Amino acid sequence: FEWMREAVLITNPWRLTLLFFVSGAALRFMSARRTPREVLESRLERLGPPLLFGIVVLVTIQSWIEAVEKSGWSEGYWRWLWHEFSPGGLINGVPVNHLWFVLYIAVYSLVAVALMRRPDWIEKAEGFIDRRLIGPWVLILPMAYLAVIRILLFPAFGVTNFLAWDWYNHALSLGAFLFGYLAARRSLLWSELERFRWYALAVAAACLPVMMLQVAHPGGGAFLGVPRNLVFAVDQWAVIAAILGFANRHLRDKGGAVITYLTGAVFTCYLAHQTILVVALWFVRPWALPAGVEALTLVIVTLGGSLLIYEIVRRLPLVGPIWGLKARAPSQPVAARLKQWLGQPGQPFRRRRLLLAVGVAAPLLALASVCAAILTYPDFDNARQYLSELGGASASAPLIFNGGVFVCGVLAAVAGVGIGLAMMGLCGARIAGALTAVVFVLAGFGLAASTLFPWPDPRHMVINLALGIQLAPLLLLWGLHGRKDLGRLKVFLVVVFVLMALLTIITKHLVFPGTVNDANVGWWERAYAIVLVGWVGVASLLLERRLRHHARGLDSPAM
Repeated sequence: FEWMREAVLITNPWRLTLLFFVSGAALRFMSARRTPREVLESRLERLGPPLLFGIVVLVTIQSWIEAVEKSGWSEGYWRWLWHEFSPGGLINGVPVNHLWFVLYIAVYSLVAVALMRRPDWIEKAEGFIDRRLIGPWVLILPMAYLAVIRILLFPAFGVTNFLAWDWYNHALSLGAFLFGYLAARRSLLWSELERFRWYALAVAAACLPVMMLQVAHPGGGAFLGVPRNLVFAVDQWAVIAAILGFANRHLRDKGGAVITYLTGAVFTCYLAHQTILVVALWFVRPWALPAGVEALTLVIVTLGGSLLIYEIVRRLPLVGPIWGLKARAPSQPVAARLKQWLGQPGQPFRRRRLLLAVGVAAPLLALASVCAAILTYPDFDNARQYLSELGGASASAPLIFNGGVFVCGVLAAVAGVGIGLAMMGLCGARIAGALTAVVFVLAGFGLAASTLFPWPDPRHMVINLALGIQLAPLLLLWGLHGRKDLGRLKVFLVVVFVLMALLTIITKHLVFPGTVNDANVGWWERAYAIVLVGWVGVASLLLERRLRHHARGLDSPAM
């Protein structure tokens, strides 16, 4: 990865500075027609909850993994949490990791609120922008400022991300934040940035190879690093000016679903991304993948995981604020919405839909239980150990895994009854529905009973009853074969059955002997468990939706 030292220069000089500029501009638009007190309250409501949640939960997961990997911490996550927030731990400071950006935005917002109390100062600063940042000076003056602080402050202070002693970073980031705040409504400035966008892009394109050469060449720090810092500062504003200029040209008056969605998702994704990346790397590293494959895997998992969290929390009004979403009152009381979702007493399929909702919840609870159990078992080897060992004698908190799996077993049995009844209601498939329910009840019993006899007790193998759930997709296909409006569900069931069959054949060494071995058996088991359990939630959700439409008379059996 030596080449990455130069590659990061593509974005490293300017990306956070641009974020601070945009944050300042956003605050200016948000503060229109609001008093300083209202702006302050709004900032505290928006930034306070995610900052506290992130420090207590998101950052401690990262620091715990780092302690396990680098310092040999072996007492589990919960002990680490106490270690971090005990009086002794607090004396050493509270780590904020990537949330330093949120902390700085909160503090800089206080500066902006104080500035709002002096509108005459704001007017003078905006007048300076209109008078001075015209023509080529829209590029030259910001570059000069960035060069001065880079040359004078950076060698002495560097970037610490420690609020009380980060003077170069404050000169850079607070400057960008306040500049964005003041520049937000200056139409002349934006016109000039648009006019000089191609010049800025050309300067940035010329600076990049020079910076890479300076980093790669042993003499890159010559002359007290002044040439290197000068080129860095020039590139910094050149890229930002080009981005702002092109954005003003092509995006200023544009909206659309994509921009709206990304605007809503960006803060949540920022909060989540680094924790997801650290956890993903912790899991992926033992695989020893080729560098390119590992990097692509981490990008996909981090991006997908961040968006998945956003998709979940934006639907949960009570949880949204700690993930950076605006607090919103429910459109109607929770009880009324629940009543509407379940339907009135006596409405067709009301109870069956409730049973299917249990089927949606069961895989999510299973995933949460496994993840929590892994966090409390720092020496657990995902590549070599079976999940059942999370509930065995060697686990530090076996109750988490065993309790979660026991409840999931009960929920699976309940969900199976709901799936069977749904098949009867939609298609009149009594035999297929009854057999499906029996398969699920046996599987649920196997899961629940296995937790009463933790591994390596031989009676733990009653869990093999859960494998009978592999037949359920075929039974569902049989029972639903007459419904032409369930094509996607049928395709999904076929794919699930094929995947489970392939995984069974491979893990039983019937083909490709040696593919599954002691060094990777754990990962094969994880893949098998995800398919075996996860499909139940998807099938339950799709059947619940179809029952809801059917109960309202919005569709016909379509036999």
